[in-house]
Amino acid sequence: MSLISKPFDDSGVDMVDDIARYGLCISKRIEQFRQRNRLKTVTANPLSGLDVTLVLCDTLCGIIDTTSHEPYRTECARAADTIYFESVSPDYLPRQEPSNNHPLASALIQEISSILTDDQIVPADGRIPLQKVMLALVWSALSFAIESIPADQARVWVRERIMGSAPSRPYH
Repeated sequence: MSLISKPFDDSGVDMVDDIARYGLCISKRIEQFRQRNRLKTVTANPLSGLDVTLVLCDTLCGIIDTTSHEPYRTECARAADTIYFESVSPDYLPRQEPSNNHPLASALIQEISSILTDDQIVPADGRIPLQKVMLALVWSALSFAIESIPADQARVWVRERIMGSAPSRPYH
């Protein structure tokens, strides 16, 4: 279950709700992608939550690089601390580590690109500001990261990855 911290005075609640809605749509489509690939290939190495998180964070960083607006990077990294996901007991986490070159990573990159250009998820008419889409990607990245590591560590991990200082080896 996820909760997003909302201000007490209801200002910004619609924006927060939109971010959660778009983030959930993105996450659902990615989960469908993972399920399809689990059924197609019986691999011992399915995409872990952190594998998905790596691709989402790299996609987000690519958008930031394309826009050449570096303040977005700081805003998105800060959002990793403000989006709250209920913590799963660390005893129940599968402790899957990300693989830097997962065989399905390039297919996942293409899937995320198709998700972001799907008018059913993010209308192309400009009604949805880029910042909301980017924050929805942060929301989705956090939701997948907590599959593999506790929520507090997931926030740090996503923030570091967005800021470009995430280690190239698995997070411990």
